[in-house]
Amino acid sequence: MGAGITTVGEGLAPIVSLDTYFYTDSIGHKPVQMLSTDHSNRSEDEDQDELGPGQRLSHDLRYPFIDEFSEFIAGVSTESLKNKLMTPQQCQLAKAVWEAENYGGSEAKCAARLREIYGPDWRSITSIKEHMSPLRDYYEYVLILDHQRQWEQSKKLAKIA
Repeated sequence: MGAGITTVGEGLAPIVSLDTYFYTDSIGHKPVQMLSTDHSNRSEDEDQDELGPGQRLSHDLRYPFIDEFSEFIAGVSTESLKNKLMTPQQCQLAKAVWEAENYGGSEAKCAARLREIYGPDWRSITSIKEHMSPLRDYYEYVLILDHQRQWEQSKKLAKIA
């Protein structure tokens, strides 16, 4: 909506409309008022609230208990995570994604690539640990994705109040 002044009828006060911008919240599908795009007249407090749609609170409503679940799996041993909490398919998925992003899971391939990039003295510049993520991170990632998938499925099957 743009700014403007409109008079309705004779003797009535003018209607003043100010710059107001709306976007649709992707989570709640509700119109939400955005801040003005004119940065010159914003206060410091308004600048801090710019990231409305990405705020953690709205995601907590979409996936209840995500924080608690994340904390729980972070405290579980890798062996228990792999053998007690995950299905074999989840383990395979986590390992496949880990291998895809970490030189096929081979430290030798990582070392060869680092040698190509940094030269024969690459160990003084970087380490394999800096370029290969732990497999455990991918186990946790797959479990969190499955947690979110289960909440999406439950919302389709039953209306949760």
